[in-house]
Amino acid sequence: MVSADYETILVDHRKGVATITLNRPPVNALTPRVLEDILSALDDLEKRAETRCVVLTGSGTKAFCAGADLKAVGDGVGTGTQFRDLGRAVVDRLETFPKPIISALRGWCIGGGFAIGMACDVRLASTTAVFRTGDAYLGVIPSWGMSLTRLTHFIGRNRALDLLILGEDLNAEAALGVGLVTRVVPDESFETEVAQVADRVATGSPITFRAIKETIRAQYAFSPAAAQALETHWAEIGGASEDLKEGIAAFREKRAPVFRGR
Repeated sequence: MVSADYETILVDHRKGVATITLNRPPVNALTPRVLEDILSALDDLEKRAETRCVVLTGSGTKAFCAGADLKAVGDGVGTGTQFRDLGRAVVDRLETFPKPIISALRGWCIGGGFAIGMACDVRLASTTAVFRTGDAYLGVIPSWGMSLTRLTHFIGRNRALDLLILGEDLNAEAALGVGLVTRVVPDESFETEVAQVADRVATGSPITFRAIKETIRAQYAFSPAAAQALETHWAEIGGASEDLKEGIAAFREKRAPVFRGR
């Protein structure tokens, strides 16, 4: 089932998986409207109980997202606060969204596209994917809270500096080697692999996934002590949950669990 309630994206529902598709071919360039649509869709999907996993992808095969639409945002790419604030809001929302988010990355993944793709929890790359963090060669300061803030926590100081200072294109295998992506999939089987991974994730415990996302983020956003406090908080919630009882019963009965998030 496809929703047509948004101007620049498509939202498709299949079982427990919802797919957000950036729909501005050929390269799915970002504008304030696109970012607003993503935020709106995430708000809707958080409330939708049937949605257990979200896939973020781009239309076509040329690009997941080639960054900002320079014609649409003009000088705002480097100096405007609206575009920056919306970009930061999307990165933050993807990272703190209570359900797992998978980015499905084909073709170019550049600039703002790189930021939102890396903010997702699992990052699947087609063999056609190409990554670039070449802001220094455009005179742009990356300011969406990814390249200058999160990236060093994600892949380490030296690798982050290599990417940002050299600004060279990375193919999918090189991106896997530095820890940017989860796995690389042949393009001819990419959609099938994305669907299989998303279907599996959609069967996991919503309580456990929320605990994982919040506690892992707290390691760098706050402190190890804050992360440990969250771990204890979620362990107490999980320990009293119906989902834990269901998981144990399903294991004993050698069947797939049916989690309800409570």
